[in-house]
Amino acid sequence: MLYLALSLCFVLTGCKGKTSAESLPTEYNIHGTITVESSSDMEWIRRYEQTDIAVLKERAATEAKECDVLFFGSSSIRRWTSLQEDMAPLRVVNRGYGGATLRDLHYNYATVMDTYRPKAFVLYCDNDIKSSKGANNLHVGELFDHYRLLLDRLAKDYPGVPVYGLSMKFSERRATVRAQQQTFNALMTDYSLHRPGFYFVDVNTPLLNDDGSVNESLFDKDRLHVNEKGYALWVEVLKPLLMQYLDNEPQR
Repeated sequence: MLYLALSLCFVLTGCKGKTSAESLPTEYNIHGTITVESSSDMEWIRRYEQTDIAVLKERAATEAKECDVLFFGSSSIRRWTSLQEDMAPLRVVNRGYGGATLRDLHYNYATVMDTYRPKAFVLYCDNDIKSSKGANNLHVGELFDHYRLLLDRLAKDYPGVPVYGLSMKFSERRATVRAQQQTFNALMTDYSLHRPGFYFVDVNTPLLNDDGSVNESLFDKDRLHVNEKGYALWVEVLKPLLMQYLDNEPQR
């Protein structure tokens, strides 16, 4: 963050309730300072360059670039430590990083994708809508536009390679934005019916009880990320879809 010391005090002369140019201050005297916190959009978007993004760059130097599926997105992907084992015999690579939003995925696109050559993508990202109040939250419509732009970019750079988007999971940690998450999931489900090569996979419903409440036994102590049992349910839903596609993958 950038901190600026601003001196804002002045002495007004000749005002007397007037609104004309003659009533404007004619003398300014500095006699103190206040500290103001200021930040830029680029400062926010570069916040992981020295941590998770640096790790992705380092791993890209040694990982095989030919793979069946490239998983990317936020911490729910990064924390999926059993991903390779869960998806075997598929060859997968994990390019998730903690705290990712769609906005900085656009910025970090070249680093995340590097020179990998996947046959399919899996995307999960839920940090653009995470609290009922917050300067960094997006409206559902804004997030939808970011997804469309990202899908357009992938379609251009990886023609014919499908993208499997995972629905936002409900959690007790983010209960205040459940209505927005539900709206977003419904919007993306409908969009997937009209966009060739994009599939929106419901990984949220398996995490819910019969009454629609969150099954907290499937979540870590942070009440936000799924645990091993939760990931196992994701595997049950997602892996057959990937296997089916790759078994019938068109020759390019």
